[in-house]
Amino acid sequence: MVEIFSGTYLDTINIKNLLENENISVFTANEYMSSIQPWTVSAGGQNSSILKVQQADYDRAEEIINKYISGEFSLEL
Repeated sequence: MVEIFSGTYLDTINIKNLLENENISVFTANEYMSSIQPWTVSAGGQNSSILKVQQADYDRAEEIINKYISGEFSLEL
């Protein structure tokens, strides 16, 4: 598995859901500790939650993450 994203717990969960909706298997490292005590996982608690995908899905996953970061996937009420 290849690390594709690291960020806050909420961003990680949002991206994980987007990837799983596209049938991309995702592994979340530090999922629980990053929400409870992020400073124990990384210095200052920054980017403590990590997503990993299979190498074969890397390009598709990267495209989805870039769209999320650029704001193409946004929540509107």
